[in-house]
Amino acid sequence: MSNIHTTKTTVQCQNCGNIYPIQKIDCFDMDDWPEGRETLEEGAFFHPKCPKCGTISEICYPSRYIHREYGIAAVLVPGIEAQDIDAVLESMNGKLEGLGLSGVEHRAVGNFYAMAEQQRIRQHCLNDRAVQLLKPFMIGALQSQGYEVWNAFFTGILHPETAEKRDGTVYFATPENEAGVYGEDVYQFDIYLTNGQIMPQGINDAAYQIVMNMLRDRGLAEDDGRFHLYDLSWAIAFHNSMRQEGGED
Repeated sequence: MSNIHTTKTTVQCQNCGNIYPIQKIDCFDMDDWPEGRETLEEGAFFHPKCPKCGTISEICYPSRYIHREYGIAAVLVPGIEAQDIDAVLESMNGKLEGLGLSGVEHRAVGNFYAMAEQQRIRQHCLNDRAVQLLKPFMIGALQSQGYEVWNAFFTGILHPETAEKRDGTVYFATPENEAGVYGEDVYQFDIYLTNGQIMPQGINDAAYQIVMNMLRDRGLAEDDGRFHLYDLSWAIAFHNSMRQEGGED
């Protein structure tokens, strides 16, 4: 880790009160630290373990994730969702000359889960705006069953070996794919409930193609090189605006 920028700090265990030192990673630069991809996925630097009682804490601090091969530069801004998002992004874009990198998409994220999600999205060569737009479909289905949801994060793609309906999966069908809908790739997500439970859910490829078409119709399929925050709240607002334009209540 000689090339990794770190900062020393301390964490107080919420269970036993022990105060212990940790290292924060200021920048996950995969060019300097190619083996760090797995470290980012595991999230150990955001989930320190108390050496006294073994309790794992969850912390959040400013950090950057840069992966030129994947074409992404994300800045972790803790609690950005509770701030004036437009003002934060305006400030970040004002400093783009210093923060920006050529040939990558720039993103702001509000927590570790969203930063690791950006890595997985790029690993599968997906459009991150389209991935966000898939989440309300699954969350809405769970909410209709009485579940209270905090958030959702993309985990990967399942390639079914047989064309059989899977539990916990939302399916969309078009005239072109109606016959083979259950054999399509399934985009997998972890849905985080407000009680801390995690529910794996999926949605088929037809849904991804539908939201991609929605983005193209709005001229949002391509990136403009500036910092943006695309999250669940953005996705819900996007769907609501589409319904309003369509004259739905």
